[in-house]
Amino acid sequence: MRNRLIFILSLLLISMGTSATAVDDETKGILYTKPLESVIFSHASHAQKEFSCATCHSGLFEMKALEAQKNKDFIMDSLYKGKYCGACHNGKAAFAADTQCARCHLGFGAKVAAEEVPPFRKNINLGKTAKGVAFSHDKHPQPCSSCHSSLFVPKEGAARIRMADHGRDRYCFTCHDGKKAFAWGDCNRCHAGPVPAPEGVINFGQGKKAVAFRHKTHKPRGGCNECHPKLFGFTRGAAKIDFDDHLKQKSCFVCHAKKNATAFYDCNRCHTDKKPPKPGGPDTLTYKTTMQNVYFHHESHSEFACNLCHPAPFAMKKGKTKMVMSEMFKGKTCGLCHNGKMAFHVRQCARCHKK
Repeated sequence: MRNRLIFILSLLLISMGTSATAVDDETKGILYTKPLESVIFSHASHAQKEFSCATCHSGLFEMKALEAQKNKDFIMDSLYKGKYCGACHNGKAAFAADTQCARCHLGFGAKVAAEEVPPFRKNINLGKTAKGVAFSHDKHPQPCSSCHSSLFVPKEGAARIRMADHGRDRYCFTCHDGKKAFAWGDCNRCHAGPVPAPEGVINFGQGKKAVAFRHKTHKPRGGCNECHPKLFGFTRGAAKIDFDDHLKQKSCFVCHAKKNATAFYDCNRCHTDKKPPKPGGPDTLTYKTTMQNVYFHHESHSEFACNLCHPAPFAMKKGKTKMVMSEMFKGKTCGLCHNGKMAFHVRQCARCHKK
């Protein structure tokens, strides 16, 4: 009988030893690839802190490993709200889930073969060319939740940052606005190599009146933020420039005023394809009067600079300036030049009034 009891006890001990070994094997680590890659959970390290099984397996986690990864709400934001790991990792019971990333994510002390799990990266290249942006987590010590996952999906290569995103409350530019952090317009602070001006020509307008704009000739005057996005959006074709804008400090004419750059009235500096209108052509201005009509041709006046007439005494838009003969005799409107000295006198009616 005694030998029998010893035999049974021996079997129990062997069984317990086997079970303990199995548990030890399981507690070496459970590899989680969600919500972020490369987290190894160790039962052993948590058991040492005197947490019982019921602490986690009573509503936070199923008893089956990795079952939580199947849940749609198994994301970092849930942890920040106190779910799953965040029930303890709240900054009180344990370090907060949005701090000390290296404590959980591989690449910062976790011992596992590199080929098994992609490591958390300190440095990330945003962009595929040599002119891309080398982002360093070390230089951005803010809590993870500052960027993930409201601004960036925590996966390398997921962000597709376009030029049009610069200056908007998106991606890097939520902070790099010149207030929270240095302004995005200082290109070389982020880009590894010099950022070339966009190639090609951007046409403002259509047909003969179009203006061919080239970044290359404007870049020496300032950085991208001199024009974008305050004066011009980043989308080609978004700017709608009308003639009245020439007289206001808008779009091109913030710089192209007389003091800063090519004056706006030097038309042919920009409108290179625009030729002076021919008499009787579609750009001839016709003024109907009680006498015979008056036909004004820019071509016959093209030897004079535009600013001699525009914006004073003539507005840039046809019909805005009222003209009467009595005022011309006093040297106003057409009479400013047609005074018998600079040009024939306005009294020579037939020179202008024709059928």
